[in-house]
Amino acid sequence: MNKRNLISLVATILMPMFLFGQEAVTEEKVSTSIGGVVSDESDNPIVGANVIVEGTDLGSAADADGYYSIELGAGSHTLTASAIGYESQSSDVSVKEGSAGITNFVLSVSAVEMSALEVLASRADERTPVAYTTVDKEEMEFRLGSQDVPMALNMTPSVYATQQGGGAGDARINVRGFNQRNVAVMINGVPQNDMENGWVYWSNWDGVADAAQSIQMQRGLSAVNLATPSIGGTMNIITDPASYEKGGKVKQEVGDGSFLKTTVNYNSGMIGDKLALSGTIVRKTGDGV
Repeated sequence: MNKRNLISLVATILMPMFLFGQEAVTEEKVSTSIGGVVSDESDNPIVGANVIVEGTDLGSAADADGYYSIELGAGSHTLTASAIGYESQSSDVSVKEGSAGITNFVLSVSAVEMSALEVLASRADERTPVAYTTVDKEEMEFRLGSQDVPMALNMTPSVYATQQGGGAGDARINVRGFNQRNVAVMINGVPQNDMENGWVYWSNWDGVADAAQSIQMQRGLSAVNLATPSIGGTMNIITDPASYEKGGKVKQEVGDGSFLKTTVNYNSGMIGDKLALSGTIVRKTGDGV
């Protein structure tokens, strides 16, 4: 093979490769995207609003001007815009290959609904590693009569309660050998022990048993969240909630020494489907025998 034929053969082989490389270099990459502005009903941009393409991992967050941009493939897609405090909004879009579509969102303000709040006053349940006994309202009425609240717990383990002087408010309670100074007493989660010596004056709470829904005695170091003197135990008293139904009751108890206890309870029922009130008044009289 002479030199001229060799050059022609090499040129024939390299020419297609050169043309292909030339085409690859000159070919321009065309992108397909969707963008727009997320705003509220007052035409204010919603900074940080999320816009996602449903069924994919594609999405974007709105910038300081509420603008977002997402690169995606051609075809039909569903975009969803959302932000905290606003109702989510979806829009179906169709994007052509190599085009830049525009879809704006106007979100409406939405109130964030929170779950109901329930006050348990640091109560224990079967999952709490604490020894406890709960006395409900029916059992209190059966055991207590007209005595002070601690007497309702006299039949529970490791608890000793006494009326001492016998007058209203003279009750004392010991838990696991500790006196009242080392027993935390709470009413609806509010500590009632004296700040200086930890004592509880039941004369200040004469009649609270008539308004109590239940009492729980936690023995030993308990599950309370407050720094109360609970080395002996904790007594949690929960009062009756307001009743949805209107009504009331009157109860009288008599005893030695001209003792007379009158209890009046009244429930307003629902007022305008928004408020319900309940009240209990207790009066004790006697010769102090």
